[in-house]
Amino acid sequence: MEWLNESAGLIALVSGVLTVAILVVVLVLVLSLRNRIAVQRLKMLGFYSTDPITRENYAELTVGNKSINDIGIAEIGIRNGKVNFDLTPLFRRKKAFTDSSRIVIEQRSSVTFRLSEEELSLVLVDTPRGKHLGVLRLYVVDFAGNFYRGSIHNVRKLMKNYLLRQKLAAQGKPVPVPPVRLPASEAPAPVEAPAEAVAEAPVEAPAEAPVSVEAPAEAPAEEPVVGEPAAEASEPAAPAEEKGE
Repeated sequence: MEWLNESAGLIALVSGVLTVAILVVVLVLVLSLRNRIAVQRLKMLGFYSTDPITRENYAELTVGNKSINDIGIAEIGIRNGKVNFDLTPLFRRKKAFTDSSRIVIEQRSSVTFRLSEEELSLVLVDTPRGKHLGVLRLYVVDFAGNFYRGSIHNVRKLMKNYLLRQKLAAQGKPVPVPPVRLPASEAPAPVEAPAEAVAEAPVEAPAEAPVSVEAPAEAPAEEPVVGEPAAEASEPAAPAEEKGE
């Protein structure tokens, strides 16, 4: 009891710190849960992509729903500077939707669609000096009227390259064309030549082996020739017997 009385101040201080820490953790969890349930958030992504076979450039756009609620889309498009370009009809055609169908992004999911360079050229702003390319942003308007947007810098790089090629073509200058690369599945064709050489090597080796077997077959044919002189040498022995008589 004496120790408790002496350490009462320290115990009260530690208890107070622990209580405040627990309250902070609970408050953070409540706010996080509120943001996930009540707050709707969309993530915008834009990629500068190239087809590996045809070498065709295109933009791949993704709208992700990070909340736990479904979000209905009333309008989706690209903003060039301060000008909005509604691409909802084009999006419906690409997804094979009807004009009356609703676009809904489910919870914790996303929608992705592609735009070619020609389709992206629709978002260029016409000015007295020609086509203008500003800061590109992908934007979405939901059914509740909330406005979401996100920068797509890589798609802007794609459009800059497209405008450069258009400018070179208008000036009559050669436009660099990237080489077409075949997929990896067609690459092993040259490997067939060494495969045939390896297959012929073991076939020729046994064909020469029977030729060496014919040489010992001639050796027995010479043996009767060696025996004939021996028979002739025994014939002079008959006159020797006549002298004996």
